[in-house]
Amino acid sequence: MMHRLCPLALLLAVAACAPLPDLDAVAPPGPAMPPPALRPLDQVLAQVPGASTDPAAALDARAARLRARAAALRAAP
Repeated sequence: MMHRLCPLALLLAVAACAPLPDLDAVAPPGPAMPPPALRPLDQVLAQVPGASTDPAAALDARAARLRARAAALRAAP
């Protein structure tokens, strides 16, 4: 176990010593932008087909399928 951890620790130590690039030199910062406008969740979910704000029906159906699968596994030899 120790033979496997030593090379990993060495690789992590070498990677930690790597210099990080100066991102401001690569791409200058752009203009300050306002944060995006927040939209109500109902409007966002209305655009997604099949999305619902109440997951109870989907969870009940999934639970029923899982119970049926468990019963089938118990009955299998």
